[in-house]
Amino acid sequence: MQVVAKMFLEQLDMHCYENEWFASMEQALHGVNAAEAAWTSSGISNSIWQIVNHLIFCNEDVIHRIKGTENPHKAENNEETFGNPGNPEDEIGWAQTVQRLNEVMNKLKTVIADLDDEKLKVPYAADRYSIERLLSNIMMHDSYHIGQIVLLRKLQSSWGGVDWS
Repeated sequence: MQVVAKMFLEQLDMHCYENEWFASMEQALHGVNAAEAAWTSSGISNSIWQIVNHLIFCNEDVIHRIKGTENPHKAENNEETFGNPGNPEDEIGWAQTVQRLNEVMNKLKTVIADLDDEKLKVPYAADRYSIERLLSNIMMHDSYHIGQIVLLRKLQSSWGGVDWS
């Protein structure tokens, strides 16, 4: 593996598991129960559950783009990728959703590990942008939504902060 691919793997690990400059995905979701995951601020915002659904969809889509395969999950528009807010009493469904997110992130890690710096420069699918740009965009995208999850937890008073140790 070359330098740029290694950097993307490090970034993925940072935003998924390490509390560096911001809370990781793991920290943002730590201890969230189904009721907290389904909660929305005045019914206006997306719920944590919906944001996690969106992260699953978008990261799976990136995997398909890199592999040159068609994503079997289609969405008419961006809003559809968030799905429904989730059932506040469905702890099993929430746990399965978080597990699915972790599986997708691990799959993305595997896909990135198979790339070299040459492959990163190649346009993905029929798009004009490189895989390198695609990965940069998804890293920023995920970090943005992790921040939304932290904000929602603060609004519902379920945020305990970050363990920086």
